[in-house]
Amino acid sequence: MENINDLKPQPKYWMSLDQWTQDPEFLKLAENEFLSSPLASEDGKDGWARREFLKLMGASLALTTFGCVGRPAQKIIPYAKKPDEVVHGIPDYYSSSFFDGSEAFGIVVQTRDGRPIKIEGNANHPSTQGGMSARAHAHILKLYDPDRLHGPLRNLQNEKKTNNESVNMTWEKMDEELVAHFQKGKVALLTSSIPSPSIQAVMDGFKKQTGAKSYVYDEIGYDDVREGQKLSYGQSGIPEYRIDKAKYILAVNNDFLGTWMTPVAFQKQFAQGRKPNQDMSKLVVVESLMSLTGVNADERFQIRPSQTLDFLMGLAHQLNSVMKVGGASSNSAITSALGKYSTAEKDLGLPEGTIAQIAKEISKHRGESLVLAGGMSSRSKDSVAIQVAVNLINSILGNEGSVIGPARDLRTTQGSFEDVSKLIRSMEAGEVKTLVIYGLNPSYSLPQASKFQEALRKVETVVYVGDRKDETGFQADYIPTVSHALESWGDMESSPGVWSIQQPTIRPLYDTRSFGDSLLTWSKALGAKGGSFDSDNFHDFVKSSWKSNVFSKAGSGKSFENFWIDALKGGVVDLSSGSSRGQRSFRSQAFGELSSRKTSAAGMELALYPTVGLASGELANVSWLQEFPDPVTKICWDNYFCFSIADAKALKISEGQMVSVKMGDRTQEGPAHIQPGQAPGVIGLAVGYGRTRGGKVCDGVGINAFDLAQVDGEHLITSGLPVEVKALAKKHSLACTQGHHSMEGRQIVVEETLAQFTKNPGGQVHRHKMFSMWEPHEYKGYKWGMTIDLNSCTGCGSCIIACQSENNIPTVGKKYVLQGREMHWVRVD
Repeated sequence: MENINDLKPQPKYWMSLDQWTQDPEFLKLAENEFLSSPLASEDGKDGWARREFLKLMGASLALTTFGCVGRPAQKIIPYAKKPDEVVHGIPDYYSSSFFDGSEAFGIVVQTRDGRPIKIEGNANHPSTQGGMSARAHAHILKLYDPDRLHGPLRNLQNEKKTNNESVNMTWEKMDEELVAHFQKGKVALLTSSIPSPSIQAVMDGFKKQTGAKSYVYDEIGYDDVREGQKLSYGQSGIPEYRIDKAKYILAVNNDFLGTWMTPVAFQKQFAQGRKPNQDMSKLVVVESLMSLTGVNADERFQIRPSQTLDFLMGLAHQLNSVMKVGGASSNSAITSALGKYSTAEKDLGLPEGTIAQIAKEISKHRGESLVLAGGMSSRSKDSVAIQVAVNLINSILGNEGSVIGPARDLRTTQGSFEDVSKLIRSMEAGEVKTLVIYGLNPSYSLPQASKFQEALRKVETVVYVGDRKDETGFQADYIPTVSHALESWGDMESSPGVWSIQQPTIRPLYDTRSFGDSLLTWSKALGAKGGSFDSDNFHDFVKSSWKSNVFSKAGSGKSFENFWIDALKGGVVDLSSGSSRGQRSFRSQAFGELSSRKTSAAGMELALYPTVGLASGELANVSWLQEFPDPVTKICWDNYFCFSIADAKALKISEGQMVSVKMGDRTQEGPAHIQPGQAPGVIGLAVGYGRTRGGKVCDGVGINAFDLAQVDGEHLITSGLPVEVKALAKKHSLACTQGHHSMEGRQIVVEETLAQFTKNPGGQVHRHKMFSMWEPHEYKGYKWGMTIDLNSCTGCGSCIIACQSENNIPTVGKKYVLQGREMHWVRVD
């Protein structure tokens, strides 16, 4: 018999704070299992009611009834098979590519009867390897968005650009008027990062004809990483991070599994190190807000955004000055500069021995460890210094050249706030007569502190290449309406040498045109000719570009036509030669950036962050993503101010209570969410919400967090923002899915150590014997089944949207989610 003294209490798991505190109302609902409130009224005060439910169903109905306009005029090639003609009811598959503003995907598009119905990952793509994000899966619904413009539009603007009158135009008339404006000179281009070499080539031709200056800004950018690389190693760019080669990963206010840079590629790499064996990697997270990376951590610690640099420098001091790890320990200048951080652990309020233990563990994996920091939630005034500190630690540990490759000039991360600041100054000075905007929505995503909208009013002609009359489109003079990616030809170079094709799977549903076709048309009208500019359309331009830049290097021994067909079938051509992995030397002059802290730690701090579902908000009008439960909070149809349990108690704030948050001269009101695991003294707020002209689904949902960002010289500050908080006497219902369908004490999750698993795999799984009155029926042959490796699964929720897309599951709206009537077939708690 087991000694009762040897029995250890099992951890108590809970699914919501109400369950943890054993709230009486929760216990009453748990007994009923299902919510039983009647259908909501039609007053519309609490979200979507029945009529709105039908509106949300509209896009799903479109997938089954809309889009029968035939395939593109040019020849497209199926991914797996090449039918002579479409067979009704039989799906075909076409390879293509997709860029979501940060990460590039190789995709396979399933079509039926000439219309795309599902997007999957392309396993041939070397980076994402068939992986897909929730946004990539949901991108297909944007194709059928009824709020898209149906053709080119001319806004009849007044001087303040606040007029709402618009007239439709023909493409011929719009091109004629725009070319006349371009010929006047003083043209500027503002775009997001453009991963397409062909679009970049035609843009270069356009700039040559007009003398235009080009500015690049990404709404979620990584210019601090590039600047830190230049200071530390003399080369600007984004390093190649090999998560799969790291045995010990330390993420400091960095959500690399959720929203930072290329999370799908990182998830693929991370999974390789999470096999339950002795070589299994360890993930330690130090962060302010609870992130997807944080919930996957083996160990997790809390700090405030303003303390990020202190923690990193304290760790560098422990490694360099105390443990004498690496060659920098003999550098008196470095040792002296790190000395003032000897008490960092105590100053940060971390448990005694935390930094020493992390340093001890990570030093055992020199050359096989990785320290990461950065992202919107750590983009304080110290953001560049934070990157320099990370580079120093990785250099001390010898990770350069093994786990970290050299900086690369990636097409996907070219934007900088410095660039858009230069443009704003030029606009204010009257140096820009015509501004062309593509790939971003600056009137929404740039804060008032940037003074972009005031400067925009001084521009004579604003051309917005978009698909709707959104916040920026409303202020534009012309909208050359752009086609969806699934309606357009293009290409992509996601990393040096990795080229992929973007081929359309349907003709444009409306009278729209791709950005490449518009640039080509304008460039030729302005006199561009020769080479690819002799092409009749952008399809021919892309094909000509590939013949010159890809086919000539592929060395396949085939004719170009055969090479082109194979490229369309496979979707990707990998010309990368493998990055050189020579170890770089950290430049001691970079310490100038570390000489002084710029972020104050006094009072409450606000940290903005992107969500896995909406990111910057480009796809906010896709109802699938609005109803997608956030992987951390499980709340949908809202953003909210996140508070720690301690702060909520001190401020007497309850779940859903409205609060007022003041940042400088800006004030926003929104509901409060109490988030377990969040650092005290920190408030989190997601960007991507608060749209005013995005469409019927997203308008009025949440608040615009971008407007609370601040400007510090050439840098945009989104974290460590000092704020004042005031509780309001109002409540706002937050739709959280995790409290639905109680388990009533049954096993929620299976958890055990590696040693326990090795000794007895599956020993922690307890199953009840099921009794039946009948003899079981024997089913022969193949059976459908699905197995999830919970050690590799990060809980990103991509499978939820993939299932919704594949099975055409409708969204129900916030009102019915509050009643427990969400219809997702897959749930991740």
